[in-house]
Amino acid sequence: MAFATPSPTLFIGNLETKTKKPELRQQLYALFTPFGRVIDVVAKKHDGGRGQAFVVFEEQAAATAALRGLTGETFYSRKITIAYSKTASNATLARIDPTQSRDAKAVEAARLVVSRAQGEYEQLEKERDAAGGKRELDDGEEAGPATKRVKQEDDEDEMEIEMEDDDDGGSVNVICSNLPAECNEDIMGALFSQYPGFSRATLVPPTSVPSSHPKPNAGANTFRAVFASRAQAEAAIAPLNGYLMQPGWEMGVSIE
Repeated sequence: MAFATPSPTLFIGNLETKTKKPELRQQLYALFTPFGRVIDVVAKKHDGGRGQAFVVFEEQAAATAALRGLTGETFYSRKITIAYSKTASNATLARIDPTQSRDAKAVEAARLVVSRAQGEYEQLEKERDAAGGKRELDDGEEAGPATKRVKQEDDEDEMEIEMEDDDDGGSVNVICSNLPAECNEDIMGALFSQYPGFSRATLVPPTSVPSSHPKPNAGANTFRAVFASRAQAEAAIAPLNGYLMQPGWEMGVSIE
């Protein structure tokens, strides 16, 4: 039988779709572990990924052994299909070159966005200051009070805008639990910044973990992510609930 290009990541198809994702991941891990060390299991339960999963081995030889040994195996009353993944998994990329992992790229992209926004803001401030200085020179001393009045009105407008920005009126909080100690606000911000409506992520006490979340590992961090609306928050929760930041660290995500 001819196989595709060997890879440490296996694509699993024809999975039972009614099983909850945490249970599915756990059972897949148990099924494939006898063939070698499994470093990640990614189960798909949304959009076009229903009934599909990816199992990532530390060694490519272990993936080959599992492919040959389990192809056609009955799993939850279904014969599963197994093939080499066409693309490298995030876990594999992180092991080969940490700078190429999805999280590293997300952090770098977030830094570029912040840097570009800061540069644009500073340029606008310079242009505004230059325009204000030119008005004072053109108008002379008689225009002084009017210039001050315009500046005062501008300051009041800025204050109103800042106050509106600080008001989280309709925002929705998302709680993320069981994150490794290495995770910080920058990493979480980069992870969530790919979803519309996200504004910030902050570290919160572990006592904030909802009872519906999996039991956190010892020393786990908990974060609160803020979104502009409930719909945007739910759109981010769907793909991230159960996400593995590291092997054995399944992230719990829900609306607060």
